[in-house]
Amino acid sequence: MRTTAAIEMPRLGAVYRRAAADAALDRLRGRGATAALPERRVVARHPGADRSDVEAYRRLLGGEAFDGTHRRSLPSVFVHTMGFPVQMGLLGSEDFPLPLMGMVHLHNEVDHRRPLTVDEPVQIRVGAEGLRPHRRGAQFDVVTEVLDDSADPTSESAEVLWRGVSTYMSRAVRLTDSEGAADGGSESAGRGSAPSASDFAPPSKTALWRLGADVGRRYAKVSGDYNPIHLSAPTAKALGMPRAIVHGMYSAARMLEGREPEEAGHRWSISFAAPVKLPSAVVFSARPAGPGATEFAGWSPKSGRPHFTGRLSLGTVGTD
Repeated sequence: MRTTAAIEMPRLGAVYRRAAADAALDRLRGRGATAALPERRVVARHPGADRSDVEAYRRLLGGEAFDGTHRRSLPSVFVHTMGFPVQMGLLGSEDFPLPLMGMVHLHNEVDHRRPLTVDEPVQIRVGAEGLRPHRRGAQFDVVTEVLDDSADPTSESAEVLWRGVSTYMSRAVRLTDSEGAADGGSESAGRGSAPSASDFAPPSKTALWRLGADVGRRYAKVSGDYNPIHLSAPTAKALGMPRAIVHGMYSAARMLEGREPEEAGHRWSISFAAPVKLPSAVVFSARPAGPGATEFAGWSPKSGRPHFTGRLSLGTVGTD
């Protein structure tokens, strides 16, 4: 039985500093990761989206104003940024078995079930589950749920307004499947996975995104996600990357901008392949995929390698 513990809204800067210090200590002590996710969930109260933050998000993506006429409800990715500190608070906690630094973001899947508005207070509930093999280590899901401010977060029957599943991979531990193969079975385990370069056939181009070296810093100002790997070449090199890479959720936000319905009741997903190095360009495609559905892809104009694939489905979405 999972327990649900109330916490204060974590500060991302403090989470990253603690994670970096823990990683340095682990290297010095030779301490390895273990492979059992905590049973507990954490829940934090959020006072609601600040108007200045929402306006910064609009400027970043060139969208319409949140003025009650052109736009009223919050975009799905903005809701993700509200819950992200709680995600990182759990992943960076002392009892979490896998190191936060070095985790790779593989996939996101979101059910946006009810519109959320500026200044609307909510509760954010987060848990980790589904630890399973990946060919490079282990992967798991972080389930983030946004609840009404008056809901009982300990109740499984509490209405979920927005639900996101973020899949991460860690190289710190390797798992075996039931047959003992270190690579495991299906590494997506029910979640989507981006195609490999050999399997990817670029669809018809819709647009070309030109991303400057400052995109990571601009998204960090909006989201609060100041992970050094996204900010500059020097900070990325300190973590083993030749250049900064774009936040995966920036790609998701740009993919969805102007395409999400105002009244919510939709589902979308994105799977990440080769990271987008900064600065660079991304060829983008958005194409119909049946009634109420759109498929997306982003790839390198030079190599043709895929960066991400995604899908948006409008209309009623299922519940858990």
